[in-house]
Amino acid sequence: MKLGFIAHNHLEGIEADCRFAALHGYRGLEFNYWGDFANVTPEHIAAVATTLRSHGVQCSTLGIWGWNHISADAAERERAHAMLDRAIDYAVTLGAPVLITGGGRMVPGDLDANVAEYAKVMPRYLDRAAEKGLQVALYGFHGGSFLDTIEGYEKLWELLPNVGVKYDAANIDHAGQDYLQLLRDHAAQVYHVHIKDHLNHGGTVASQPAAGMGDIQFGKILAFLYEVDYQGYLTVEPHGPLWGREPLRSKMLALTKQHLAPYLLT
Repeated sequence: MKLGFIAHNHLEGIEADCRFAALHGYRGLEFNYWGDFANVTPEHIAAVATTLRSHGVQCSTLGIWGWNHISADAAERERAHAMLDRAIDYAVTLGAPVLITGGGRMVPGDLDANVAEYAKVMPRYLDRAAEKGLQVALYGFHGGSFLDTIEGYEKLWELLPNVGVKYDAANIDHAGQDYLQLLRDHAAQVYHVHIKDHLNHGGTVASQPAAGMGDIQFGKILAFLYEVDYQGYLTVEPHGPLWGREPLRSKMLALTKQHLAPYLLT
């Protein structure tokens, strides 16, 4: 397993994140975009790739979030598909092994209809990604997607076994589901892992600190990942209004790496 973290998207921040990664033993950076992905140019991606190479840091993952690939609105669906094609090309430029995207939603509340539509629409993009050497990991339990239960993934795998999970225990726990059950039953389908902790207090998420300072049991997570010989990235996600920005962001990254170290082979 390799350690990475989610980077800034502007070039000045990427330069600083590359320096931090190289200094602190993080091997890769992840880049995530929402609606702003429509404005990301090939020239920007080329500059990011150059910056990564200059510091000997990899791109672990490229993610696009919030694009509805099975929208009932034809124009919205077309825009989402254009972004997915763009993401595949950009991931290749960056040398990312994994592309993260979502499920979207066509019919709210109808899991079977959404699964069937996704399985009809997506093979073209999954095949193109595979031809480029990319694995596709689908985020779930995050809103804007029919993949908000373990059952949703299980139904989709019956039709599309070549898609994986972008696994985030905190998101699953926050959705009120058992984050260890997905690993116990389907760890082999995990293509990418986010490391994010949260500290629940008084019935709400009171803080999102470094791993080991909250409620998520990362030792148990890694146990299940070792059982399926997971060799991908553990990508730390600085998150929240305090730990997601300085002065705590860099401390969160250093403390999380320290917490995970006893579970990682060197």
